[in-house]
Amino acid sequence: MSRGFKVLNTSKLISFIDDKKEYTLHIAEGQKLVHDLAIIHDLKGKGFAFFRDCVLSAIPLITLLKPKENLGLYIDSEDPFFMFKVEMSEEGYFRTLLMPEAFNDFPEKLMGRARLTKIFPGQKNPYNSVIELNQTSLNEAVNIILTESYQIKGKVILSQDSDQVAFLMQLPRKNWDKEEEFEPSQEIGDKLKEIEKPLNELFKKGSNEDSFIAKEVESMGFQHLKSKEVNFKCACSYERMVTGVLSLVQSTSLDNVFEQDSSIETKCDYCKTFYKIPKDHIASLV
Repeated sequence: MSRGFKVLNTSKLISFIDDKKEYTLHIAEGQKLVHDLAIIHDLKGKGFAFFRDCVLSAIPLITLLKPKENLGLYIDSEDPFFMFKVEMSEEGYFRTLLMPEAFNDFPEKLMGRARLTKIFPGQKNPYNSVIELNQTSLNEAVNIILTESYQIKGKVILSQDSDQVAFLMQLPRKNWDKEEEFEPSQEIGDKLKEIEKPLNELFKKGSNEDSFIAKEVESMGFQHLKSKEVNFKCACSYERMVTGVLSLVQSTSLDNVFEQDSSIETKCDYCKTFYKIPKDHIASLV
């Protein structure tokens, strides 16, 4: 290994609960995830900054997923026109899609719509929610989704100093053991003010060591619950590409798709992997 080359730690989402069991705090260290996804899309400068904010703001949403559930956050921007997707699973896998591919003129505020799609295991119909974007940042959009779609009291705080994000959420006001509701000792606005300074200091340190992050957050009056790795993972495969080409052939014709070529090359829009599909293979399936 050459000198000066730093291997990035796998990104993680670290979850905590406060000592009074009224709030959870989730800290995502997303340096490697942002790095890996940005390489795929070849984003630079202003485009990379927007992309970073999109990915980091979306990471906390996986804390709201149950096992085997998947979630997609889709941005349909009208001016300028582009489409951006962040898709994630409860297991901590992420993938992104940007159309047009070469788009790099991202605005600081968005005009258009944000769509949230939640897919449940064993169910055909997903849950969909749409919010209008009117000079709205992506981070603001995620907080609107938490309030309107999930109807929870929570706040996503995006770091301006490091590839990190925090998500503070007020737990349901119910004592399940005694089956009665209770009033929290602090409203969420007061809790945010309480942790704002130490949280910003944590962001400025920019550590990607989860043990260090855990120690810092525990000093704020929280207990560590669990840590989850978050990674880029694409579900594409040769078999899926063959299925796509076969569907196209069945709606047109073999010669229409392949023309005079003995094979065609297809590309996954998410991970940019190329697949060579032989004409003979498709012909044997028609």
